[in-house]
Amino acid sequence: MPAPVPDAPAAAGAREEDLGAAARAAALRLLACTDTGTLLTLLLDACLARVGGDRGALYVLRDDGRLRLAACRGYSAELQEQFATVSPHADLPAPRAVRERRPVFMPAEYFRPSYPEVADFGEPLAYVCFPLLADDRCLGAVMLRTPPQPPTGAEERDLNLLTAVGAHRLEHLLSLGDATPPGGAPRLGQTVRRIDTRSRGARLRLAVSSADIGFFDWDFATGRVVWDEPLCRIYGVSPQEFDERVESFFRVLHPADRPGVEQELNRALRTGKFSVTHRVVHPGGQLRWVKAEGRVLHDADDRPQGMLGIVQDRTEEHRRYVRDTARREFLLSVTRAITGAFSTQEVIDTAAAMVLPTLGARHIIVYVGGDTGGLAVAATHGFDAAELAALEAQVQEVPHDPELLTALERRPLFCETRADYQAVYSAGLPRLPGQEAWAILPLITAEGPVGTCVISFDRPHVFTKDDEALCIAAAGVLAQAVGRSRLTDERRRQMTELQRLMLPSTIPELPGLEIAARYLPGSKGLEVGGDWYDVVPGSDGRVMVVVGDVQGHSAQAAAVMGHVRVAMRVHARDETDPAELLVRGNDILCEVDTDRYATCVAVQVSAARDRVRVARAGHAYPLLIEPGGRVREVEVPGGVPMGCFDAQEYPVAEETLLPGATLVLYTDGLVERRGEDLGDSLAELMRSLAEWSFEEPAPGTAGERRPRDLNALADRVVASVGASPAQDDIALLLLRRTGPGPAR
Repeated sequence: MPAPVPDAPAAAGAREEDLGAAARAAALRLLACTDTGTLLTLLLDACLARVGGDRGALYVLRDDGRLRLAACRGYSAELQEQFATVSPHADLPAPRAVRERRPVFMPAEYFRPSYPEVADFGEPLAYVCFPLLADDRCLGAVMLRTPPQPPTGAEERDLNLLTAVGAHRLEHLLSLGDATPPGGAPRLGQTVRRIDTRSRGARLRLAVSSADIGFFDWDFATGRVVWDEPLCRIYGVSPQEFDERVESFFRVLHPADRPGVEQELNRALRTGKFSVTHRVVHPGGQLRWVKAEGRVLHDADDRPQGMLGIVQDRTEEHRRYVRDTARREFLLSVTRAITGAFSTQEVIDTAAAMVLPTLGARHIIVYVGGDTGGLAVAATHGFDAAELAALEAQVQEVPHDPELLTALERRPLFCETRADYQAVYSAGLPRLPGQEAWAILPLITAEGPVGTCVISFDRPHVFTKDDEALCIAAAGVLAQAVGRSRLTDERRRQMTELQRLMLPSTIPELPGLEIAARYLPGSKGLEVGGDWYDVVPGSDGRVMVVVGDVQGHSAQAAAVMGHVRVAMRVHARDETDPAELLVRGNDILCEVDTDRYATCVAVQVSAARDRVRVARAGHAYPLLIEPGGRVREVEVPGGVPMGCFDAQEYPVAEETLLPGATLVLYTDGLVERRGEDLGDSLAELMRSLAEWSFEEPAPGTAGERRPRDLNALADRVVASVGASPAQDDIALLLLRRTGPGPAR
């Protein structure tokens, strides 16, 4: 079995999560860095890795105000020399980011007129540049070459984090005296103050664009933990009231998560890295999901001294993950459920049973383009007979309107009230009484539009983002299924038409007999079966009635059926008795190059119509509805199905046919149901025939029950099968004696 194809949005989301995790890990490495040269190289490489770039530069701001190239990746020595120092007033990305103290994004073509000799500026590229901000001071800038699209929100968030951490760490190292970055840049201005002289908030606050990222510094020896203000907010603690004790962290930690956090802390002492997702409980009882990552700091003897780290509020991401997971599982359930549906109606019935309760909706309609250019209803769910009739009548009145069809196929629309709906479809799309809100969803596959799905509500409905996402995702699943089922419907229609062409086009009118026949294709599968019936009058007044079933469901089964039926019909005209007819049928099937067999029952009605002679080849017993209403099987000894063995013989039984009696011949699809006992199904059919075969006298009148019209009875039997879809095709033939045969 081939491996499942990964869901593209899920794979992209997983990649973003991996890149974000790598950026946070890089931020921890920057915090632990003790050398400015290494720090700047790590910072540039981490930023390039986050955007998937291969060229970039890092500039630091010298005391004279000029920008000095401190780290570089991917550029030639000539370009590095040309842009080794840059004026703060130059119209280039790095000076502009330093001047404006904000990230800038500039297409490469912007610089082409000023620097025609630089090949990079002639390519469809862009530059994104982030300033190195430490509180109120700018120390330089990081410039990255990127594709022509601006960075995503997640990329910008992570780049802000990396440059802010790098800037604060650089300022800290410079304040300790290591003031010579690579390339001989001089020490930054004397206004850089020692980090230990600042207040706690100014000392530890990381200038990140997102308020859901905080920083902590934990000293193991004293147990003192310093949180910046964003981290205090994440943990639901007032910055003014935080006592800088590690016990305060464990107080806000969800009790169920404490064992896992303690286990990760113990592991971090061995590995040097800390990473855990946990919950915190705010004073009001609000639950938040956070992710904490840190790096353990060691002394010269490799003894752990403390931990530096960052914490990010992941509550919304967790909620989104839970919603997306639930939605994905729901859609997978819908997809699995409709996989076995073959017709468009089956697809809609199956999907509606799952989707409508979830949304609180009532109806589903699938519209397709009609043969005359207007709308046509392909399938519905949730309508009673009167509503369905009204809907069909309204659809017939919809004029041919290309703009309406185009609008239906363009984009999803959500009408929360009748007024919204009227504003969009003032004329055209039908609306029934009791419908008050609508989701109108185009069904589009890779091959193009296949229709429009309309989900309606019986009261005004406010569509949440989750509702809209669910509707759109469900429409995507339905589009594929409906597209497939529409092709199946058309092929089934063609195959069923082929089957019907092989059956008698009319039933002859015969003196003393009333005959009704029905054929019903199976509801499952694509191919037709080999069921057939036939009525052949003889020249001497006798009549041969045949019902049979060629094994299998395929065009080949239908072709074999047609061959056998025509051949047996020819022999039946030659006044062959039932047993001889089955022998001829067996010979024909054995001679035909096929491995298929057929069951069959042949009944010969006498010229006087008072007797029948019956022969069976592996087929079900005929049923006899007696004039008094009793229903019984005509137990006829039978032979093996036709086509199994050569030179077979079939016994014949004779049965009296009283005036008003009805003989019922059928194929096994009428009584065989998956999961049901055959004997129980047959007993239920006999009970129903006893009930349906006669009409009760009108209320308040005396009289006996009269036999029901034979065609009405046949329709009633077939309709009962429609209420419980058959797995197999059905051929049904009813024969009633109404009087004597033809005069001789």
